[in-house]
Amino acid sequence: MTRLVMGILLIVTACFAWGSDKIPLKHAISLYGEPKYQKDFEHFDYANPQARKGGEFRQAVIGQFDSLTPFVDRGSAAAGSDLLYDTLLQRSWDEPLSKYGLIAQAIELDPDNHWVAYYINPKARFNDGHSVSASDVKFTFDLLREKGSTFYRHFYDDIEKAEVTAPMRVLFTFKNNKNRELPLILGQMPILPEHYWKDRVFPAPGLEVPITSGPYQVAKINPGRSITYKRNKDYWARELAVNRGRYNFDRMVYEYYGNESVLLESLFSNQYDFRLITDPTIWNTQLSENRIKKYRLIQEVIKNHNPQTLTLTYNTRRPYLKDARVRESLGYAFNFEQINNHLFFGMYRPAESFFAGSELAASGTPSADELKWLTPWQQELPKALFHEPFKVPDSRLASGDRLNNAKALTLLKQAGWQIKNNQQVNARGEPLVLNALVASEEHEKVLLSIKDGLSHLGITLNVQRTDPLQMVARLRELDFEIILHTYRHTASPGTEQASFWGSETVQQPGTRNLSGVHSPVVDQLTNLIPSATSRKELLSMVHALDRVLLWGHYSLPLWYSPSWNVLYRDTLRHPVITPLYALDLTTWWHETEKPPTASANDGPNHH
Repeated sequence: MTRLVMGILLIVTACFAWGSDKIPLKHAISLYGEPKYQKDFEHFDYANPQARKGGEFRQAVIGQFDSLTPFVDRGSAAAGSDLLYDTLLQRSWDEPLSKYGLIAQAIELDPDNHWVAYYINPKARFNDGHSVSASDVKFTFDLLREKGSTFYRHFYDDIEKAEVTAPMRVLFTFKNNKNRELPLILGQMPILPEHYWKDRVFPAPGLEVPITSGPYQVAKINPGRSITYKRNKDYWARELAVNRGRYNFDRMVYEYYGNESVLLESLFSNQYDFRLITDPTIWNTQLSENRIKKYRLIQEVIKNHNPQTLTLTYNTRRPYLKDARVRESLGYAFNFEQINNHLFFGMYRPAESFFAGSELAASGTPSADELKWLTPWQQELPKALFHEPFKVPDSRLASGDRLNNAKALTLLKQAGWQIKNNQQVNARGEPLVLNALVASEEHEKVLLSIKDGLSHLGITLNVQRTDPLQMVARLRELDFEIILHTYRHTASPGTEQASFWGSETVQQPGTRNLSGVHSPVVDQLTNLIPSATSRKELLSMVHALDRVLLWGHYSLPLWYSPSWNVLYRDTLRHPVITPLYALDLTTWWHETEKPPTASANDGPNHH
């Protein structure tokens, strides 16, 4: 055998080798510790592998859609379009952050975190029959980094390159080994077919149906009104453990509505099957037991373990909102008890953190672990941050609370404003007039209440109602001053924190940094968080970040809901065990007959 042939054989063997004695291949990865499920697990605990397949699941959506590609910062992707796309790994929703093989059958992790390699499942197929290859993974990565949304471009910033080292192995090399989340971040990448997209504009304009690899395919599009997906009965991954008991409906239908006013009656008239109720007025006044029974619905409360704080978010790019003292003064117009009791039947919990309702929320004064991150910035941070717990103002302005009124007026005076003719004006005589943008009746109620409180300070707040599609467009263009916004945190904050608060994308259309935070302290903390080596260290970093954001008054935490309040057709079922960190409707199913007695992982869960 010649040396040339020997060399070729060695290269081929190396390319197809599945790991080594030093780096064993993994079926799953977790940010801290070991994944919950072992290699031979059969299904997630919150999925029922005996769930009935079939039927139709109809949901309601507010707005419009003009795309089937939810990976860019233009247009509005159709609801449910994520069902078309498989990712490298599948997240488990009953763990803070673990991911299991999907398109990637196995993962090879560098112990020093300089690289990660994914081995493609040889069974993986696109819905046109083409096999998924490592080349498709590299193509997708390069495409999303070059032409994808700001979200993807920012998420992939710490990745040096992607290389195809064998037909079924793709290697990602990192710029440094600090970000321990990168293997998990890459795992959530949807994989696109190179043979379809290489000669097309990404994304293709209009509603052209793309080639995909997910559990569903597009069955019917009624532009602007509805979209129907059909279950792919030849779906390549239907028997994988991560999918058993999931994707049970033959058809998933999303009906679009122009506004919320007709949604409840449409549910009663059997136009769709499921609704997440976010308006406590509806939950408490329009869902009597007789009415629920009449329309054959089930009303249920499902525990939500995610930190989901609703905030009053200020666009600090705007001239009148640049000064933190002005932003702080606005908080004195918020009266949680009044709004919660009068408008929302006491259903919400007050928030004094961006991570309220979870162990991620900072409380009291900084611990020794937190001071490790905060003390180097002592000159740049408010002194009170180090010595006082942060408290949302307990305002009674609408009732003429003189103490809070005085505090707010003092802040405004320090910022260069003064009262003239019952109106705050600056040195140029310009009145302090602010504009709030809302897209729902519930949010409009809240801001009108805050508007009343601000009037006692001599501040005018104009509340403008717009449709959801226009709301999305204006947020992308940063064309707003004040909004109500919920930051969708997970139980394990990481790289996404830099996209929420970091200065790198602060002026880019489509940025998630809506409030315009531009702080070196925040930048350092958000860059440190993905490098945390333990849960304890992560918590100290997140607590420190929480404090800096709170004392910077970029947004005002209002409240959070500890549960999902849902209303659904009585023919729907879901496992008794529900995941901690998601309302995973992919595990639900349609039951036409009376269900058997509930077992540990099937049957209805009524409250």
